[in-house]
Amino acid sequence: MAKLISEDEQVKSSFELILLKEKIEKRPGISWLPYKIVIKSSEKELVYEKENNNKGAGDYVLSLEPVNEIKNLMNGINSFLENQNKNLFSFEPLEPSFELVLERSHKGYSVCCWIDTGNVISDHYTWDGFGIRFFTTEKNIKLFVNELEKEGV
Repeated sequence: MAKLISEDEQVKSSFELILLKEKIEKRPGISWLPYKIVIKSSEKELVYEKENNNKGAGDYVLSLEPVNEIKNLMNGINSFLENQNKNLFSFEPLEPSFELVLERSHKGYSVCCWIDTGNVISDHYTWDGFGIRFFTTEKNIKLFVNELEKEGV
């Protein structure tokens, strides 16, 4: 479980990516890792995960093979933090169901995550969905990447 938390202590917000390693789907040359997302702001919480009645063409999955999206996410964030000329980092899985955007600001970093469940619960992609936005610190972003790395996927 990797959690990216806000810098605000009074109105705590977070984006949590929970990798369901026990449910990895492996086929020759291709491997998918199911996950769920929890977004929180203050006392509100939304959980996105596969439900048995989902009729969509996709799922809440990240590719591990032939492309390792977990490593791409970690490397992309690290590269963004190291390169002071980059003002924006964006990640969206191959099976699109969310977009995570980090943006450099004058007092830290803005985090935006938009959840797009269209591919999971219907038969087409949409741009409709809920999201979260909060400010955070470089330290919190690095902790998020370290937690992903500890998952060992």
